[in-house]
Formats: sequence, structure tokens, C-alpha cells
Amino acid sequence: MYKKIAFFLTITLFSLVALAQSPASSIRGIVRDSLTRQPLEDATITLIHLPDSTVQRRIRSTKKEFVFTNLTPGSYQLVTTYLGYATDVLRFQLDTTAAAKTFAIDLKHSASALMEVVVHAAIPPAIVKNDTIAFNAGAYPTRPNATVEDLLRKLPGIDIDKNGNVTMQGQKVDKIYLDGKEFFLNDPRTATQNLPADIVDQIEAFDSQSERARLTGVREPTGSRTLNIKLKKDRKKGYFGRAYAGTGSGGGDGKGGVTSSYSAGGTATSLGSNWIFGTANLNNMNNQFTGKDNKNGPGSGGLQTFNDAQLNFKTDKSSKLNLTLNAGTNGVRTELQTATQRKTLLTDSSLYENRFSNSKSKNQSYHANAFLEYNIDSFSVINLRSVYTPQTSSSDAQDTVGIQTQKNGPAWTSNQGHTNNSNHSDGYNINNNLNFRRRWRLPGRTLFLSLTQSHDHQDQPSTLYSLVNYFDSTGNTLQRKETNLVSDQQSNADSYSASISYTEPIKPGHLLDFTYRLNHSISKSDKQSYDYDSASGKYDIPDSLTTNHFINYNTIHRFSTGYNATDGKYRYQLGLTFQVSDLDDHNLTANTDIKQHQLNWYPRASLIYTPKKGTTVNIQYTANTVSPTIQQLQPLPDLTNPFLVRIGNPDLLQQLTHTFSANYTGFNSRSFRNLQIGVQGDVAQHQITPATTVLAGGIQQIQYINVDGVWHVSSNITYGFPLGDQRKGNSSFGMHIRYGRDVSRVNGEENVTTGVGWGSNLKLNFHPVEKLFIEANASVDYTGSLYSIYANQNTKLWQQNYSIDASYELPGAITLASNYNISVTGSQGALPSKAISLWNASVYKDFLRDRSAQIRFSAFGILNTVSNYTQTQGLNYIETRQANMPGRILLLSFIYRFRHFPGARPRTSS
Repeated sequence: MYKKIAFFLTITLFSLVALAQSPASSIRGIVRDSLTRQPLEDATITLIHLPDSTVQRRIRSTKKEFVFTNLTPGSYQLVTTYLGYATDVLRFQLDTTAAAKTFAIDLKHSASALMEVVVHAAIPPAIVKNDTIAFNAGAYPTRPNATVEDLLRKLPGIDIDKNGNVTMQGQKVDKIYLDGKEFFLNDPRTATQNLPADIVDQIEAFDSQSERARLTGVREPTGSRTLNIKLKKDRKKGYFGRAYAGTGSGGGDGKGGVTSSYSAGGTATSLGSNWIFGTANLNNMNNQFTGKDNKNGPGSGGLQTFNDAQLNFKTDKSSKLNLTLNAGTNGVRTELQTATQRKTLLTDSSLYENRFSNSKSKNQSYHANAFLEYNIDSFSVINLRSVYTPQTSSSDAQDTVGIQTQKNGPAWTSNQGHTNNSNHSDGYNINNNLNFRRRWRLPGRTLFLSLTQSHDHQDQPSTLYSLVNYFDSTGNTLQRKETNLVSDQQSNADSYSASISYTEPIKPGHLLDFTYRLNHSISKSDKQSYDYDSASGKYDIPDSLTTNHFINYNTIHRFSTGYNATDGKYRYQLGLTFQVSDLDDHNLTANTDIKQHQLNWYPRASLIYTPKKGTTVNIQYTANTVSPTIQQLQPLPDLTNPFLVRIGNPDLLQQLTHTFSANYTGFNSRSFRNLQIGVQGDVAQHQITPATTVLAGGIQQIQYINVDGVWHVSSNITYGFPLGDQRKGNSSFGMHIRYGRDVSRVNGEENVTTGVGWGSNLKLNFHPVEKLFIEANASVDYTGSLYSIYANQNTKLWQQNYSIDASYELPGAITLASNYNISVTGSQGALPSKAISLWNASVYKDFLRDRSAQIRFSAFGILNTVSNYTQTQGLNYIETRQANMPGRILLLSFIYRFRHFPGARPRTSS
């Protein structure tokens, strides 16, 4: 079947290309000094199509010649630039004879040429400088009205999941800057899914840094990435946005019914001395249409109704004061139906669970963010970052479960039952961070002070009902257990921290850093539960098993010192951290106390090596501690799932994880090829991991414990290259491998899980002619798990994903667009292979001045796929899950776009 899929996609792709091709020709030439007649190597030659001034290609000249091939007939312009020489502009005409044209371009010396180069010189698809890789947006053609998210999908090494979350080389992108400034303080997806791609000049990607690192220059890696969206020069002032509304058939109402689908909303952005951004949306079609047909699909499952509203404001009129404010709300109602099959491996047996679930949930969250930075003088700066996030949620869920046990023979039904649970949660979080930085006239001498406070409150009333029947291997009933209780849990978590850092230069570009940091946290959890009294008809019998009052105190002192080289070809850091931790647990219900005292020390090191222009090697070693959560500590059974009971462990220690990474990034300015190679590894001490114990009747109890001997290593490589002429398209190919050792316990016996995996992916972005855009993606991933306690139950999982997205503009500003995706999950034991296909298509007509209005007819889920299919692996289990989806939706919509940039040239269709 896979061969047929590949054959179908290949034929479709090449058919579209063949339909779009026209008779081709070529030009070649040489760039010389006008006085010496000597060839000029690395001159930038830009080929522009006339009369629309569309940049077709950019190349660098060699000592011998430059060549442009596969050109269609028409009028063109060659713009040649070279540092220290005047820009040369040459116009010419290509006819249908397909004969090659030859040019000799002689450049003249010019005192003013430097300014001309600044204006006209070509920027390659990627530029590498130190730990930053910058992608030139102009080298990755996008459709008209594309978003930043559409642009990111084309960039090598960047991936976007079904929920719109962005990762680069496996690392999460947690911050989005706009022209180097924070504007979107809450969710990076707000920027990627709403900003238009045609205002972007470059996308810069680099390691995220803490506030201390930003203000002192001492690197402090966080394990995540930041993207900086650099705006085009003529897009820095103006306004733009869109408004849309649509309705159609199909979709869900989030309350269990099917109704007419709808989506309405809009965005507006103003850039200038003040930045203002606003967006709002309401839809009942799983966010598949928000003014454009989203490529993320219907999500992970369920029928969903979304609402979203946000307002951002930023001002930096004064050189001293910078203020950024964000506020908004987002919510979702979900009706979810799932069928889950789970196989759990034990020391001498296996459990097979079949679960059918039906749930309805509602979540609404709000946020208010503020960032204020004040430059007291040229040497001192102070900033305050405040976050307030209240939220409310509720859910009702019904499960029907059957469990079979297999031990030395055929499997038998050991448990059957059902649950009916409801939960409600009201809470809020307040976080404040105050920073002060003072520097002196001596470069590198700085003082940094930081104070942080956070408070989290949760109030979670719930009702729980379950009825479980236990059977022996002959089918006789052993026990019938009913649980019917209500509970209310209130939890509060307070955290306070203070730090002081000082850096002292010892010579230019070299400095010492000293840091002391104190963190103190208090977590309180009060849970009161009552069982149902059939005599009184009330919940008035105290339940001692699930009632508890628990307080946890955690205090950490951290001392760090390091040596830093911040300039030159080699930029490195060597340091040492010493940490003292005190953990104090008070179980007020049982009147017991547990005190723990831990000492940890670990080095830190990093190196950024730039062997030549366009090439960077980045090596980092760091370590961090993770304290157990109140849920992992509190010795209370969670009976929400009576077949899989979780209980806390107050004896847990802190986890210490050592992380190593090495990355190579290189770009060839002549061939426009780029290469990214990464190696990552981690080793954990006192890893917090689950221990599974099978209780009487086959019920599983999971309690977290500390183990050693856990490590992982992985590597990835991404190679990006143009498809002939870079303006016609580009492609990237990636591969990744991983290997690791995890440790857990099953019935008191150590289970070592050896994990191995590999995969590859291919991205294709093809723009053979002006009106045709083609994007294709293919990925294959293999995951295998080898278990020490049950070697004959080792698991392996294959997952494949193929997609093709194409659009073509017909005469009359009518565009046809289609997106097809197929996901294939390999067979696992008795479970057959599954293939899930999603096909969306649309046709739309642009009209009014500048094509600002659009009538669009969209069809989502044309194949009426009403469920998805996923598989996951754990340390001693494999689980398959099938969830409902909206199915086929037909939508008729109207979209109006507006924009005004006072300094911009008239917009073209490219």
C-alpha cells in the first residue's frame, strides 16, 4: 500500500509541474573590473522579472562565469553589486527560441558604492553568526496572504505539531520577538498564526536566554529556542489586518450535538512609535478555519468549540521607558469519545485493558502580562515582569473498562467496571520578577540583582463513582467494589527567590562571574473527602483514605562561579555550581515529618567556535535539579481511575540531570546549501520514575521513586538545498537517531527499558512558476523498546506521515487549493496497521482593489474521516488510542484584508 501512496504523490507532483512548465532558456556571463578586466568573484547578481519587479533568483559569481538556467520568455533585469563598485543594471528580453544569451558586465569603482550595496545586495537563504541562524524570508516563497506559520513550515529544521507548537531541532520554541523586542508575552502561537509572512525580512533562531544572561552577557542556556521576526524596512510603520466570517454544514457544538459550522473573527495590527495588536475568534470546527484554512488539522481528537480574544500594546517612545502589556482570554469546549487499548508488561504476566470513554469538558483561561523596563541612566536599568493568569475548568467523564490477565496460558477477564466522575477547578497564578542591572565604565563589570515571587491557588471539588467487579481465572466473581464519594481539595504554592550576580573583567573579552541564589517554596494541600451514606442519602461519612493535610517546604542555596571568554573565534565558558537543598515534609493528618538534606555540585561549560564565515560549532554542558511536585509527594491514592491508582511518595529526593549538546551549523553562500548537525545527551541522578505494583484483583498502583542509571543520547542532521534556482523552491532532508536506558520497577523488580529509534523526513517547497505553489512532506519514524523483565514482549512501533499541499491561480484571480495528509501506524501484536487520511480543499476568488476581498468555499475532511489513531509507548506499556473527529465540514466564508504602509512600494502578487 505504501508504494501506491508514494506513486500517487509522485505522479501528482510531477503532473502539476509538467502542466505549469513553459519553454525555457538560459543566460550566462562574467563580472569584471572595468579597468583591469579581471574577473570579480562573489559578486551578487539578482535576476528580476519585469514589469512586476519580482525577484526570480540571486546567485554569486565565480571567477569563470555566472549562469541562470530554465528561464521562461519575458522581460528581465540584471542587478549586479559588489563591495566598492557602482551597481550595474541591465535590461534584456528573452524570446521563445530557447537560445542562450551571454553578457560581460564591467563594474566601475565608486566612492558611493558602499551605500548602494547596503540597499541592493542579495541576502542568501540563511546566514550563520555565532549561535544564531537567520533565514531570509525572500528565499522561501509563500502564497499570497500566507502567515508566519506557513513560512516556518518551509524552513529546514523547524517543525510544527497539530496544536501549532513550534520546535527547532527537537527543542521547543518558547519565545517570539518582533524586531528584537518582546511583544507577545503569553503564547508564541499568537504571533506565528496571525502575522502575515510578507512583512517578514528574516527569521532569526537562537538559544533562549534568561533575564540574567540578557543583562550581564553571561550565557545561561534554558534548553529552548527563541525566534526573532525581523520586519522589512518598509513594513516597520503602518497597519494591517483582516476580518472574516463563514458558515456551513457539519461541525460540532461542543455539547454533544452536530450543528451548522461557523467561524468568525479578525486581527488588527498597528506598528509605529506604539505597537498595538488585537485578535478575536469564535468557531465550532476545531480551529480549522481562522481566516485561512489551517494546516494543523482538527487536532488530537474531539469536537471542539474555541473562543479567543487578545490585546497587546507596546510603547518605547522614550529611550528610557519601555512598556509592554498583554491581556486576553481563550477557551474551549470539547466532546471527546475514545477507545483505548493498553498492554502492560509485568514480571510474570501481562494485562490487556480495553477502555471506552465519553467526556465533556470546558476550559477557560485568562491572562494579564506586563513588562516594564526603565533605563535609569546609561549604566543602570531596572525591569519588572508581572503575570496574572486565572482559569476555570470542568469536566464530566464516563468510562467502561475491561481488563484481561495473561499468565502461563490463555488470558482471562480479571476486572470489569465503569466510572462516572466530575471535576471542577478554579484557580489563579500570580508571578512577579524584579531585576536590576548596574554596569561601570570598565567594560564587563556588572552587578545584577533579582527578586521573584509567585503564588498559585487551586480549588478543586469533585465527585467520583466507580463500580469494579473482580474475577478469578475460571470466571467466578471474587469481589464487587463500589466507590461513591465527594471531595474538595485546596492547594496553595508560594515561591520566593533572590539572586545576586557580579561579573569582573580580567582582560578585554574575558571576565569572571559570581552568583548566589536563594529559593524558598511552600506547598500546601488540604483534601477532604466524604463517602455516600445510603441511610441518610448524603455524603457525610469522612473518608480517611483520601483525606489529607500536607505541607512541603523546600529551600535551595546555589553558589556559582565561572570564567567567560566573550569575544573572538573561540567564545567559551567554564564554571562550577555548588547547591545545598533542604526538603521538609509535614503530614498533618498522620502527624509525621520527613526531613532531607542534599548536597550537589556540578560543572558548567560551553564553547562557541566560528572556524570561518557562515560556520559555527556550539558545545554546551549544563545541569539542573528538579524537585518533586506536591502530587508526587502527597501520600494519597488518586482513585479517579480505579484500575490504575496513583499514590505519592514523601521520601522522594530531588532529581539532578546532566545535559550535553553539540551543534554544528553551516551555510554555503555560493550554493545556498545549509547543514545543521546536533548531538544531545543526558544522565540523571535520582531520576523520578514510576514503580508499578499489581494489587489483589489485578489493580495497578503507581508510586514514584528515585532510581539511578538513566541516560539518553540522540543525534539529528538537517540538510537544506535549493531546487535548481533558489527562487523556484528549496528542500530539506533530515535524519535522527536516539538510544537510551530507562529504569522503573514492576512488582519490586527492576525493569530496564532500552529504547532505540530512528527516523527521517523530507520537505519540498516548489514554486516552478508564478501562480503555482507545491509543498510536500514525508516522514518515517521507528521506535523500539527492549524490556529486561519480559524480553519476549519487546515492542516496536512504525509511524509514517505523508502530505502534499498545492495551489494554482487561474485567470480571473480564482485559486484552487488542496491539502492531503495520510498517517500510517504500523501493526503491533494482534493490532493491525492503521491508516488515517485527511483531505481538505478550497476554491476562492479575490476581488476589489489590491485583491483585498475574498469569497472562499472550503471543504474540510472531504473523506469524512471521523476518528484518528495514535500509539504511545511507556516504560512497561504500549497504548493505542482512537478518538472522534468532526468529519466532513463545508464552509462558505468572506474575508476582507486591509493594510497601509506609508513607506512601502505597491504590493505585487508574489
